[in-house]
Amino acid sequence: MEIKNICVIGAGAMGSGIAQLAATHGYHVNLVDLNEEILKKAKDSIDKNLNRFFVAKGKISNEEAEKILSRIHLTTNRDEAIIDVHMVIEAVFEDMALKRQLLSDLDEKCDREVLLASNTSSLCITDMALNAKNQERIVGIHFFNPAPVMKLIELIKGKNTSNEMLERAKKFSESLNKTVVTVNDSPGFITTRLIYVLCNEAINMKQEGIASTEDIDTAVKLAFNFPMGPLELSDLVGNDIYLHIGEYLTTKLGRNYQPSPLLNEMVKDNYIGRKTKKGFYNY
Repeated sequence: MEIKNICVIGAGAMGSGIAQLAATHGYHVNLVDLNEEILKKAKDSIDKNLNRFFVAKGKISNEEAEKILSRIHLTTNRDEAIIDVHMVIEAVFEDMALKRQLLSDLDEKCDREVLLASNTSSLCITDMALNAKNQERIVGIHFFNPAPVMKLIELIKGKNTSNEMLERAKKFSESLNKTVVTVNDSPGFITTRLIYVLCNEAINMKQEGIASTEDIDTAVKLAFNFPMGPLELSDLVGNDIYLHIGEYLTTKLGRNYQPSPLLNEMVKDNYIGRKTKKGFYNY
C-alpha cells in the first residue's frame, strides 16, 4: 500500500509539527485532537512556523505555504479521520496506558493494511502493542522537536513488528528528507536514553554545588560542541518530561537511571522550564 493519506492523533507541539512536515512533502493529513480550541492553536502554530522559518527565509513562497496548509484537515472526530488513510501516527501524551489503549482501538478499527505508528521518545513499542491483535503493523517513529527542522528519525522495531511494515515506515520517513536510524525495541531507544543520563547527571552536579547552572552548560557546549547545555535543554524539553522518562527508565533498566532528587523537587515546585517561565533559568 502506497502511503498518500495519513492521520496524526494529538495536535500538540509534536503532532502539529509532524502534520506540517508531512503536508510539506505532499501528504494529505487529518490532524485530530479532543477539542476545537487545541486544533485552532495547532493551526495558528503551523501557519506561524511556515511563515517564520520558511517563507521569511525564502525557502518556500506564500503560495506554497498555503498549499501546505490546505493539505491539513483539522477534526475532533477520530473515527472519521482514520477512514481512507494509509497510516496513523499517534502523538498523544507519553503515557503507556493511554498509548496502549489508543493503539488497540486503532488496530480494531483500521483496515489491516494500515500502518500504525507511535511517536514515542522512550516507551517500549512491544509493550505498547500488547493489546492489539495485529501487532506486526505497529512501529515506533520517534520524531524530534521541531519535527519540520530536525534531521533525525529513530525507527523502532517492536518484537512483533514485521519487516514489511518496518520497511514501509522507513520509506515514509525517508520521503520526509530525514536520516533514519533503526533501533531494536528498548526503553529510551538510543537518543532519549543517552540524553536523559547527561541531563540527569548535570542536575546532580547542580545539586552538589559543583558549578553554577551557567558554567555547567557553558562547559558542555564548548567542550562537546553542543548547541545547548544539558540544564538549558532540560528546561526546553520540560523538567516534568525528564522526570517521567527517568521514572520509566528506572523501572525498566534499574536504579542507575533514578531521577535526581533536585529534579523531583523542581517539578514538585512547578519549576518545569520554558512552559512555566521558570526552571534552571527564568524566561
